[in-house]
Amino acid sequence: MRVESMAVYTAELEYAGKAYAFAGGRSHTVFTATVVALETDTGLAGYGEVCPCGPNYMAAFSEGLPSCLEVLAPTVIGQDPRQVARINERMDQALTGHAVAKAAIDIACWDLLGKAAGLPVYTLLGGLLNPSMPLHRIVPLAEPGEMEASLHQYRAEGFRHIQIKLGHEVEADIALMQGLGRLKQPDELWVGDVNAAWRRDQALRFSRAVEDIDVFLEQPCRGYDECLSVRRRSRHPIKLDEGLNSLADVQRAIRDDAMDAMALKVSKFGGLTRSRVIRDVCADAGIPMTIEDAWGSGIATAAYAHLAASTPAQALLNTTDLHNYNTSQLATGAPEVAGGRMSLSDRPGLGVEPDFSALALHDVFE
Repeated sequence: MRVESMAVYTAELEYAGKAYAFAGGRSHTVFTATVVALETDTGLAGYGEVCPCGPNYMAAFSEGLPSCLEVLAPTVIGQDPRQVARINERMDQALTGHAVAKAAIDIACWDLLGKAAGLPVYTLLGGLLNPSMPLHRIVPLAEPGEMEASLHQYRAEGFRHIQIKLGHEVEADIALMQGLGRLKQPDELWVGDVNAAWRRDQALRFSRAVEDIDVFLEQPCRGYDECLSVRRRSRHPIKLDEGLNSLADVQRAIRDDAMDAMALKVSKFGGLTRSRVIRDVCADAGIPMTIEDAWGSGIATAAYAHLAASTPAQALLNTTDLHNYNTSQLATGAPEVAGGRMSLSDRPGLGVEPDFSALALHDVFE
């Protein structure tokens, strides 16, 4: 099998809610997704999708991804896409960094590997260990009344894992969490996501003020050392996200006992090939993970869902259904959601097919 061409598509994903708002004044209503299609000499095609959560969240810029993919195209054309480690080596030789662009190609290669083998990707990643996966839903930053209404809505839809965005003034966040905390039910798992907005003194003041509420604090401060300081003194378990950007970062956090859980965003780490290693390291170390991505539609959701489905149950904190955060879909066959849980089909590869009528062709490389 050899890759004959690589096509790059883009599409706008409109957020289904009022606005996706989080700390630091960041608020978005539309996200730009990038989809890669690899065509092979066997007639099989593989697809990958990446979608940064706006231009000011992670080290990736949607408008720049096609330029990165133009540089990376020669590394995959003419190659066997089933050799995922070799493809990753070639991409690293051609372009330093830019993990999100590489992830689009890597995910498409895994889709082809599964289709060529006649197996779902989760089988190739370790087997189906979670036929049904718990989902979290995000309560965006808003006025307290709006956030409480979102909480009630998600609970009515069957979600028991809730991620609450924080990022008002600290005293306002304390009052918000105290108010919402009275509504928390014993079987619910809550995460207060600060998105790196606080100083360590603010994080500690918050933790002490709401110490009677069972909630994770996610990425309370920007820097790793700041989060580690908070972890050592906090009244709450700490979940890391933005502070982890490589396997070395994750290994350091495990050695330092810097986290109680982590968010594993597949595109941030360069795709499924590297995310699988991080997944296995964390599972072995007893660190539960939210396995997800920054944003996306059905292809992106399917990619991380296959990784989540093949993760030992005790190591999977939860995942999410990003394709249902948008008003439109870019693919058919996305994972199915019911009662706050998600499941995958047993179709080969990722099990999804792009809806090309919803995609704009940006470039084709041969």
